[in-house]
Amino acid sequence: MIKNNNLYLFIGSLVIGLLILSIDIFYNQNQKSFSKNRAIAKVNDQYINEDQFLKYAVSLGADFKAEEDQELINLVLERMIEEELLVQRAIELKLHHQDIQVRKVLIEQIIEFILQLDNSTPSNEILQKYFKDNIGKYKSEAEFKIDSIFIKSQSQNSAMLGSDYDFELHQDKLDEIQKLIRTIGFKEAKQRFSDTQFLPIPNKFMKYKDCVQYLGPSNCNNIKGMALGSISETIFYNNGFYIFKIDELSQTQVNETNFNDFKEQVLFDYNNYQDDQSFIEYIEFLKSRASISKFDLK
Repeated sequence: MIKNNNLYLFIGSLVIGLLILSIDIFYNQNQKSFSKNRAIAKVNDQYINEDQFLKYAVSLGADFKAEEDQELINLVLERMIEEELLVQRAIELKLHHQDIQVRKVLIEQIIEFILQLDNSTPSNEILQKYFKDNIGKYKSEAEFKIDSIFIKSQSQNSAMLGSDYDFELHQDKLDEIQKLIRTIGFKEAKQRFSDTQFLPIPNKFMKYKDCVQYLGPSNCNNIKGMALGSISETIFYNNGFYIFKIDELSQTQVNETNFNDFKEQVLFDYNNYQDDQSFIEYIEFLKSRASISKFDLK
């Protein structure tokens, strides 16, 4: 009995191609179609047919004509027979149950096989419908300019930094700033009260990912939801208190007439969608013909 795990993996990986071709026979061919695809060898109870042989020869890079390269044909067929024997022996040894790496490679190959079952090219009409149904995902990411008032906390070296106590310590000043914003405007209130920031927020259009560098994901999520001209509540971040204003918003609007601008991306997204659907359907097909029992885990 072979005990070397690396040899198991080698054998398992070597024979996976033929396992997939065996699935191809089961899933895509009935008895009638098989009769049109003549068997050229039988290894125990497993047939090797012409279609399998041609696919295998192409995978090896073989280029021959039947009437001229009989020796090469015989060599390729002999290799297929040898690999089929290895497949059968690997199944006997249950390597696909015992070796995790073999299982992983086998699953990856089967998934690749499933996704190749339908490789048709979608029509323009199909892509346009997919674009229309999913148009929201092709809208450009919003960019925004924000202005901010920053008040540095007096509790820099205290465990109370950012706590409710810290807010209360600055509450009168923060309330006065909010009142001035309503009466004399944001910029004027900023000129009177804003402290210098260690990492100042740039006065330019920013995308979400740029905003995160300055203010973190939580604050930037809130900023993304603000309307043009709106002013935030007081927010603590890092070492002080911020009040934000959305000065400008920019987002390119997309409609059905923009299809050609996004066609390549739409084709990519549609194919991914179809792959997902094919995989789901194939899994359901396997489940429908399987006997599956589940037991309580203890």
